[in-house]
Amino acid sequence: MMGRADGGTPDALAPDDAFTLVGNETRIGILRALWAVYDPYAADNAVPFSELVDRVGAEDTGNFNYHLGKLTGHFVRRTDTGYELTAPGFKIVRAIIAGGVTRDPVVESTPVGATCDRCGSTVEITYEDGTVWARCSTCDGYWPQRGGEIFGFSLPPEGLRDRSPEEIFDATIGYSIRRFETMIDGICPECGGSVDTSLAVCEDHDDDGICEACGSRFLGILTCVCVSCKFAWRCPSYAWVSNHPALVSFYYRHGVEHVPSTWAAIKRGLGWREERISTDSPSLRLTVEQDGERLRFVIDHVGAVTEVDA
Repeated sequence: MMGRADGGTPDALAPDDAFTLVGNETRIGILRALWAVYDPYAADNAVPFSELVDRVGAEDTGNFNYHLGKLTGHFVRRTDTGYELTAPGFKIVRAIIAGGVTRDPVVESTPVGATCDRCGSTVEITYEDGTVWARCSTCDGYWPQRGGEIFGFSLPPEGLRDRSPEEIFDATIGYSIRRFETMIDGICPECGGSVDTSLAVCEDHDDDGICEACGSRFLGILTCVCVSCKFAWRCPSYAWVSNHPALVSFYYRHGVEHVPSTWAAIKRGLGWREERISTDSPSLRLTVEQDGERLRFVIDHVGAVTEVDA
C-alpha cells in the first residue's frame, strides 16, 4: 500500500521510487495542473478527472489514467470530488517553481547600493550555482581567498525574477538569514533535522586586517551541519548573537532598529570586537558598542551564549 485515499498521511517511499514516480512528462504535467488551480484558502481544491485530463492536454485517457494512478497515494490524493496534491506533491512542484533543480542561471558582477565596511568601496554581486556572492569592488573583503568576498548566501533561481540587483541583494539577505536563524535554534531549514554546531578560534590570529593564519578577518568561526541531510552553514561569531533579545533591546534603547536580516545589521556585526577568553576550550567574548555603552556576549565551543553582560 503506497498511501491513503482518505486524506491521511502518505506512506514513505524509497528515494529511488519517489524520483521514478515523477520521472515522466505526463506525471509532471498532472502535478503542475493541480498546482495551477490550487487556492490556499479554497474549501475544496480537488479537480475532477475529466477537467484534469483537459488541463494536462492528454489525448489518450487510458494512458493518462495509468500515470495518474501511479501518482495517486503519495503525490496525489483522490477525494470524493476529484484529485488534489498531497504535501509531497507540493514539495515537488515548489522545487520546480523555485528552479533549484531545473535552472542554473549566472549573473555577472553587478554593483549594488551598498558599500564595503572595510574600505567604503562599492559592493558588487554575482550569481552562480544557486548562490549570491557579495564582494568588494576594491579590497580583499573579509575572505580574500574567495576573491574579496563579504558573503555568499543561497537564493533559489526564482528569487532573481523581476528584481533589480539591489532587490536581489536585499532578498538574498532576508531569505538566507532567516533560514540561518533556524540553525541557531538547532533546526535544519532544509529537512527539519538536528544541527551540530562547533566554534573554531584561530590560535595565531592577527587582528590587523586579514589574518594570514586563518585567511579571514574573524577570530572565531562557527560551523553548523545538519546531522541528517548535511546542509551546512559557516559564519563569523557575530552572526550567532545577531538576533539575541538582549542585543535587539540594547540597540533599541539607542534608537537603532536592529533587524538581523538586513545589510545594516550585517555591517554592525562586522564592527564588533572579538576576544579569546579560554585556551582550554574554544570560547569568545563579543563586545558591542553604541553611544559609549557596551554589551558583551560570551559564546562557548558549541555556540551557546553562556554570559550576557551590559
